[in-house]
Amino acid sequence: GTLVLGGGFAGSYVARLLDQRGATIVSLENFMLFTPLLPEAASGTLEPRHIVVPLRVMCPDAELLLGKLSALDPTSRTATVETESGTFEVRYEEAVLALGSISRRLPIPGLSEHGLGFKDLADASHLRNHVLRRLEDAAMERDRHRAEAQLTFVFVGAGYAGVEALAELSDLVRDAMRHYPELPRQRPRWVLVDAAPKILPEIPSRLGEYAAKQLAGRGVEIHTSTTLESVSAGSVVLSGGRRIASHTLVWTAGVSPNPILRELELPVDERGAVPVDSHLRV
Repeated sequence: GTLVLGGGFAGSYVARLLDQRGATIVSLENFMLFTPLLPEAASGTLEPRHIVVPLRVMCPDAELLLGKLSALDPTSRTATVETESGTFEVRYEEAVLALGSISRRLPIPGLSEHGLGFKDLADASHLRNHVLRRLEDAAMERDRHRAEAQLTFVFVGAGYAGVEALAELSDLVRDAMRHYPELPRQRPRWVLVDAAPKILPEIPSRLGEYAAKQLAGRGVEIHTSTTLESVSAGSVVLSGGRRIASHTLVWTAGVSPNPILRELELPVDERGAVPVDSHLRV
C-alpha cells in the first residue's frame, strides 16, 4: 500500500484522506503539531496539548510506525525504519515523502552555539523557560547595563514565525513584570531583524506595513535590510557593525529541506528537495 514518511501537516492529511484504503505512517512523534499556534504555546496563551493532534485519532485507518527512516530503496520499494523495538523493513507500492524541513542555519559565527531555534514544541517550551530565566537574572543583577542586556531580546527573521513569536513573548514578559518589584524602571527591549526591505513578505505590503506600525507603536525596534553578523554569549552584532548587548537571539530566518533526503542518496535538486518521481510522491 501507501507508505507515508512523516507525520506533519502533509503526511497526516494524506493518510487521513486515504481513509479506509489505508496507509502506514512513519514518524518520530505520535502526534501532528499545528505549527501556526506554536507562538501561543511558547507564551503560555495555549497549553502545548492544545496544539497537537494524536495521529491515531486523526488517522484512525492508518498504521503508525514510530521511528526514524534510515534507508529507502526506490528500486525494490523497501524502506528501513529504526524504532525502539528494533529495525523493520517495510515494502510499499507508493511512498509519500513528507519529512518536513529544518531551520535554515547559515554559517554565522556563534549562531549554532548561542542561537535559539523555533521549529517544534520543544523549542517553544525551551524559549519560554529561557525568557523567564532572563527576568530572574535581571532581577538579581545590580548593574543597570547588565540588567538591560538580560532584558533585551533579538529575533532574526520577520516572517510569520518571528513576528508572532516576538509579539506573544512580549505579552508574556509584560504580564510577568508585575511580579518583579526589583525591576521598577527596567523596560524590556525587543529587536526584530530581517534581511528583506519589509517585514512579513508573505502577505500584501499594506498589511505588512500595518503590522510594522503596530509593532513600532509597542516599542519594538525593527531593522530591515539588515543581516546578522555574529552572536556571542552576551552580544549580537548586526550588519554595519551595530552591536546589541543581549543574551537572547531567536533564529526564525527560513527553513531548508530535511538533510535526511541527501543521506538516503535520493535524487535531489539544487535546493536539496526530492523531485517528483513515478512512485515517490512529494
